[in-house]
Amino acid sequence: MTTLFSSQTNETNPLPLSYDPHCTNDVSGGCEPVMVMSAERLMDPATGYDESHRIANYLSQTPGVQDYLIQTPEAWDCLYDTLIVNNPDGAAPPESAGYHDLRWRDSANPDPAMHPLSTRMLTKMVEQLTRLINKYSAYDPETGIDWTQKQIAIDLVDILTGYRTEVQAELDVTPSALWTHAPHPHWVIFPMCGESQRFTWDFSYPHLTQMTG
Repeated sequence: MTTLFSSQTNETNPLPLSYDPHCTNDVSGGCEPVMVMSAERLMDPATGYDESHRIANYLSQTPGVQDYLIQTPEAWDCLYDTLIVNNPDGAAPPESAGYHDLRWRDSANPDPAMHPLSTRMLTKMVEQLTRLINKYSAYDPETGIDWTQKQIAIDLVDILTGYRTEVQAELDVTPSALWTHAPHPHWVIFPMCGESQRFTWDFSYPHLTQMTG
């Protein structure tokens, strides 16, 4: 279940809860996730073996997959070594040229689309991560779900806590004098509105900032 929001609502005045009918009518078993994982942990050999075992253990119990899966941890580790450990820079093999994993982007080949974040953006990221951590670490009286009893929620909170630690560390060393809006006039934080004008809503100020594309 999820709380929906519109431009006229906020977290203290949400729209009524609703459940996507596709989850009831079209998805076998409903839409509750069966597992929550971290790509960063999967790519890190210090934690990746355990993460890959989690995937394999689930697939080994999944109809339609289990009959084709080698059911030995040694084979799983061999596959992990081939894909991750023996390929530390994340480069794609020759037969999959161009399909690098996230380690390729983070090492000697930074994404050209990446840009610095202001202290206000980093602060909002910490606030949202904290909101999610708090939500999935407690009983939710609105939905009647006790997230403390669900392993997927426990795993999610663990992953989000790690992300929050990383964002907070970046925030702690980011000069507060950095730009408060996008660093260049043509950059847009939120989607384009209309055919020729772009808008971005700055939640810290009671006005709408208009930027032309």
